Amino acid sequence: MDSIEKSMEIIAHGGEGKSLAMMAIQKAREGNFAEAEELLKKSHESIVKCHQSHSELLFYDAEHQDLQLSMLLVHAADHLTSADMAEAMAEEIILLYKEVRDV
Repeated sequence: MDSIEKSMEIIAHGGEGKSLAMMAIQKAREGNFAEAEELLKKSHESIVKCHQSHSELLFYDAEHQDLQLSMLLVHAADHLTSADMAEAMAEEIILLYKEVRDV
């Protein structure tokens, strides 16, 4: 398995998911909740792809135990984690914007 290619997939999908989550927050701040929800859905889809690539690496390593750790792989794992956190925080922030608008 090409760990460089999988790492790049994780970085690309994670970065996209994080960016979409941040865009969703901006749309919610503007009061455009329908668009915010759509961006959040797209963010989730990107993050799922990120997790799929990560899982492929994990299963490969479990079977072959020859995956070489690199800074790129560590960087990819960081992107996955930050994308997960951005999505979770975006969900909460969007809910807060909705509550503020309802008050």
